[in-house]
Amino acid sequence: MNTLSTPLPSSFVGSNKTASPQSRSARIGFWGVCASLAVVGFFTPNGFVTSVAFAVPAILGLLLWREGEPPVLLFGCAFQWLQATAAIFYTNHFGQTLEEAFGSNELSVATWLSILAVVVLAVGIRCGFIGAGKPRRSELEFEASRMDIKKVTILYGLSFVGAALLHLIAWRFPSITQPLLAMAALKWGVVYLLCYTVMHQRQGYGILVVCLGLEFTMGLFGIFADFKSVFFVLVVAAMSSPLALRGRRLVVTVICFVILFTLGVVWTAVKMDYREFLANEGTANEEAIPVERKLGKLADLVESVTWDNFTDGIDALILRVSYVNFFALTLENVPTRVPYENGELWGGSVMHVLTPRFLFPDKPALDDSERTRLYTGVQVAGTETGTSIGIGYVGESYVDYGPVGMFAPIFLLGLFYGLINRFFITAAKYKLLGAAMAVSVLIFNAYAIETSNIKLVGGVVSVALVSVVIYNLCGRTIANFLKQSPASKAGVRQLPSETRIA
Repeated sequence: MNTLSTPLPSSFVGSNKTASPQSRSARIGFWGVCASLAVVGFFTPNGFVTSVAFAVPAILGLLLWREGEPPVLLFGCAFQWLQATAAIFYTNHFGQTLEEAFGSNELSVATWLSILAVVVLAVGIRCGFIGAGKPRRSELEFEASRMDIKKVTILYGLSFVGAALLHLIAWRFPSITQPLLAMAALKWGVVYLLCYTVMHQRQGYGILVVCLGLEFTMGLFGIFADFKSVFFVLVVAAMSSPLALRGRRLVVTVICFVILFTLGVVWTAVKMDYREFLANEGTANEEAIPVERKLGKLADLVESVTWDNFTDGIDALILRVSYVNFFALTLENVPTRVPYENGELWGGSVMHVLTPRFLFPDKPALDDSERTRLYTGVQVAGTETGTSIGIGYVGESYVDYGPVGMFAPIFLLGLFYGLINRFFITAAKYKLLGAAMAVSVLIFNAYAIETSNIKLVGGVVSVALVSVVIYNLCGRTIANFLKQSPASKAGVRQLPSETRIA
C-alpha cells in the first residue's frame, strides 16, 4: 500500500527564483495588460470598480501561479472573478452604473463584496502553500515523459465506462449517492492526465481529439450541459506548462475559450426548448430517451438559431454568469427582514459532512432554492421543477456573519482548498498522479461562486477522501501500469538523480 508522505521545505509559494525567463516575461506582460485595462476602465460609467476589477487577475496570478503545476485553483478563482465582475462590464456596455441598473446601491455593494471575497479566497489558498517548497515542474514533466499514452488511453476508457455506470446507479441508492458520485469524479483526473501527457510528449493528438469529442458529445445529452467540463480540464492542462502563455499552448487555451463562449451562447439560446423536450419525452427518466432522438433534437434547435437568437443568447449568458444579483437581493433582505444567522449556515455545512446519509437516512435533502426564497424574499423555481437556484457561498457567508465577518469563513475555505491541492501534489510519491487527483477534487468543486457552502464542503471532502483511498490502494499499481516499456523509453532524457521519481 502506498502512503502519502513528504518533507516540507521552508520556502514560500510562487518564488520567482524557479521561474524561467520566458515565464517572467509572460507575467510582466500580463501585469502590463491588466494595468493598462485598469487605467482605461477608470473612464467607464463604473470607473473605480472597473479599474479594481481589471487589477484583480494580476493579483490572482501573483498569489496562485506555481510554474509547471496544474493551476486548478487559479482557474477556479478566475472563473469566480468573472462571475463577480460580469455585471460591471455588462452595465458599462450600456452606459449605466450598477446603481442605475439595479435601482439602488445593493448591486454595487454586492459586487464589491464579491470581488473582495475572491481575493480573500486566493489569499487563503496561498497560505495553504506556505512551506510547500518550490513548484514540482521537473518531477511532473519527467513522469509525463515516461507515460505510455496508449496505456493512459486504456485507463481513460475504463474510467469513462466506470463513471457512466456510477452516474447511472448513484441516484438509485440515496444513502450512498455522494460517495458514488465522488468516485465518478475521478474520471476528470484521468482526462487531465491524458491531456497533460499528450501535450507534453507532443504526440497522440488524435487520441486526445477522440476523448474531447466523446466527452463533449456525452455532455450535450444531459439537462445541465456538461459539455463544457472537458474543455475546463483541457484549459487547466494547457496552462500547466511554463510555455502556457506562448506558442501552441496559448493557441489551445484561446481556442478553448472561444469554443466555450460560442457553445455557451448557443446552449443558452436553445436550452429552454431542449429541457422542455427532455421533460416531455423522458417523463420520469430523462436517461431513457434514445441518444439519436436527443442528438436529432439538438441538431434541429441549433440549426434554428438566428443571429438575433445568438445576440439574445450573449445577453442571457452574461446575466447567467454574473451571480451577484441574488446577493444584492440578499443585502436588501438581510438583516432588514431576516436576521443574521450567526454561523448556522456554515455550521450546517460541517454537520452535513459529519452525518453521512448512509448512517443518517432521514437527513433532509438539499434545496438551494428554499434558502434563496428565504434570504432574498423572491420566489424562484426549486426542486419541484428540477431546478436549484442558490445565493452562493459568498452570500451565505454574509447571511451568517455580516459584511465584515463574512470573510473569515471564506479565508478558511481558501486555506482548505490550498491544503488539499498541496497535499496531493507535494505529498504524493507519484507527482503527476497526485496532480491529476487534485484536479479531480477541485476543478468542479471550487470554481463557481453560486455554489452553496453545504455543497462545497461536502463535495470537496467526499471526492478528496475517495481520492486518498484510491491513491493509497492503487497508486503504485496505476503508476507502474502507465509507465512506458523499457524498449519504448530508451531514448527518454533522464533528469538528475535528485529529481528522479522512485
